[in-house]
Amino acid sequence: MRHVGFWLLASLGLFMGACVDTSTPAPTASCQVTYVVDGDTLHLTCGGIPHKVRLLGYDTPEIYHPLCPAEKRAGEAATGLMRGLVASGPVTGVRFAGLDRYGRDLADVEIGGQDVATTMLRSALALPYAGHRHPDWCGILGG
Repeated sequence: MRHVGFWLLASLGLFMGACVDTSTPAPTASCQVTYVVDGDTLHLTCGGIPHKVRLLGYDTPEIYHPLCPAEKRAGEAATGLMRGLVASGPVTGVRFAGLDRYGRDLADVEIGGQDVATTMLRSALALPYAGHRHPDWCGILGG
């Protein structure tokens, strides 16, 4: 009986997940950045619903668990760039694309008409990232 209950719940979860269209843009008029965690993670509120968002397409150096001082400095610079980008204009687009392994929403975000990932990648404080292995920031930055 325990196995039947598990499979019923799992099937229901798969059915419910299939009913959620994560590619639909959020109502951007009601999305606001409430907190910049670091260069690739934001807290957004959309329509009164809070979201911890891992931005898609790039990775920035860590500030909370850096592996070397150079990574921490670069992570702080990327976070500062993100704060400046957030201050430059309103959220003009959000496309949610599921959850990561930590339960954060994955999303593409546009601020002031600019794609955040494109802006961060052009800064040289970010590298392309598709959810696999994080870059060796210490090796890249020279320690």
